[in-house]
Amino acid sequence: MPLFLILTLAAGAAFMAWFYVGLMRVHAGRAKNVVEGMTPQRIVYRRLSRQIRREHGR
Repeated sequence: MPLFLILTLAAGAAFMAWFYVGLMRVHAGRAKNVVEGMTPQRIVYRRLSRQIRREHGR
């Protein structure tokens, strides 16, 4: 099997797993949409903490 096919299959499987994680986060109520669920949690937490600080005037 050519290297290109192997790499394409690996990249496709990785993307499907990443999409599935985002879908499960939406299903669990931890994200509003799949794209938000697919972003790394540290970025989501950073955004939330900024929003909370802004609302409390700090």
